[in-house]
Order: sequence, then C-alpha cells, then structure tokens
Amino acid sequence: MRIYKVIWFDDEHEKFQPIKDQAILQDIQLIGYSNSKEGVPELRDHYKDYDAVILDGLFFKTADHQGTDIDDSAFGEVAKLLSELKAQNKILPWFIYSGQPSFVKDRNSFVELFKDDSFAKGKVFDKNKDEDFKELLAEIKKAADTNPERIIKIKNPEIFSIFEEGILPVEVEEQLLSIFKKPSYDNRAELKAILTNIRSIQESIFIKLEGISVLQVGLSFNHKNIHLSGNKSHASKWIATSPEYQTTEIENLQKWIYTTCGTYIHHLDQAHYTGHVISNYAVQSLFSGLLELLLWFKKTYKENI
Repeated sequence: MRIYKVIWFDDEHEKFQPIKDQAILQDIQLIGYSNSKEGVPELRDHYKDYDAVILDGLFFKTADHQGTDIDDSAFGEVAKLLSELKAQNKILPWFIYSGQPSFVKDRNSFVELFKDDSFAKGKVFDKNKDEDFKELLAEIKKAADTNPERIIKIKNPEIFSIFEEGILPVEVEEQLLSIFKKPSYDNRAELKAILTNIRSIQESIFIKLEGISVLQVGLSFNHKNIHLSGNKSHASKWIATSPEYQTTEIENLQKWIYTTCGTYIHHLDQAHYTGHVISNYAVQSLFSGLLELLLWFKKTYKENI
C-alpha cells in the first residue's frame, strides 16, 4: 500500500497529533504547515509529492504570527495557488476542514470563490464532528485514487522507489511518467518525444553512475558500456579485467536502446522519404527494456555508494 501524503494548512496542526495518528492508521500522512509563507512555496515546488491538500478556514500568513493574528487571507493565498496549478493541468484534490463557524455554517466569500465542487462536492468538513473527519479521509482516498500518476506508481513500486529514495531526480521521474501515460505514438513528433525521453533517462543513469565513480566522466557510449561489462577484450581473451557491473544481457540492452533510439531520433527525416518508421511494438519493447535498465541501475547504485 502506498501512503497518501497530504499537506495540511492549519495554525494549530501541532496540537492535533491524535488526528494525525488516526489518519496514519488509514494510510494517510498529514504534513502540517501553520502558515502560508512556508507552506505555499512547499506546495508550489513539490506539489507532485502530495496526493491532496487540506485547508483550515483560518491560519497564519507567516511563522511570526500567533494568537489572534489571523484571518482568511492565508486561505486565499493557498486557494489561488491551487487554482493556478489547476490551470496548468496540475490538479490536486483539496478539502476544507475547519472548526470556524464562518467556514462551516455561514457563507464565506473565499469559500464561494475558490471551492472546487469536484472534490466531496465542495463540502466543508467540520472539525467538531468525528464523522466528518472519517468522511474526509475517505474522500481524500477516493479523489487521490483517480489520479493516473498515483495509479502508475502503485502498479510499479520497484521502479518509482528509485525516485522516492532520491536516487534519481524528479525531472527524470516526470520523463518516465510521460512515457507511462502514453507509451505509443500517433505521429512522428510523438515518436521522437518518446525515444528522446528513453535516451535521456538512460543518460541520467550514466551520469548518476559517474557521480559514484562507477563510470569515468567523459567516456563515449561504447567505452561506458565496455567498462560496465568489465573491460573485456580480445587481448584479455574476453575475461573481465575490472569489476563487472552488468551482465551480457544488460550490456546488449544498453546498446540496443542507445543505438535504436539514436537512429530514429536523428534520422526521422530520412524515414519521411523511405517510408520506414519504427513501429509501436518496438517502442513498447524499448520502454520495457528501459524499465529493466532502471531495476539494474537501482541495484548497481545501491551496491556501490
């Protein structure tokens, strides 16, 4: 089971450890921020890390604010960011969980302006009702489980643990997700994009291996591949003369991905005249090969850091 990560804006979140404990029993981790100044940049820069957002009606704008130094403007800042992300097709489920009568019972201008009826039909959940919290947790799961990226990650836990553990950066995860979402092409521009992402991810693997001195910086692809296979040669009677990081099967896989992607990335103009373009069967095969490379890379990296 993949834990649901939820960013929670509430000036008193630190007082609500029992609520956090109750949520974690339902596989939901509530990560609290008491103010918008700290929470908004976190959400903007790392929205992909979260499955949903919870907003209290009233919380602080900065960490220096305290006591009654509070109004609904911080709510407005977060809601505005969520609207901006949605306009960029970066959609996060978000819910209002408040004990303030002005948010729960009365009409509030910010709620009416920003509330998203797509999630829990725009209901404002009442902190004073235990049943509302249970319903809120259920709605978080319901909304998050429709997220195609979450579905992909749940189905491929070994692959995406590479990014959860910080072995490869989020930019590479985004490239990989784009292929998962559309692993076949309808035109040559899409073909080039898929193959470019596959080759770029392969190159990211090499760069990471350079960072732990498994590979030297500046080697050509052929020399990288030979080195990873133990620098075998005719002179050594094809016996490894240095550590072997990959099997013959992985060596051939590396070569096939590098050569095939490179050929069609750089020579699609020729395909226009010859009429021959790589098929989706081969594209899907290349993608499967890339996933195998990622599993090999994860093991190799962790054994040599």
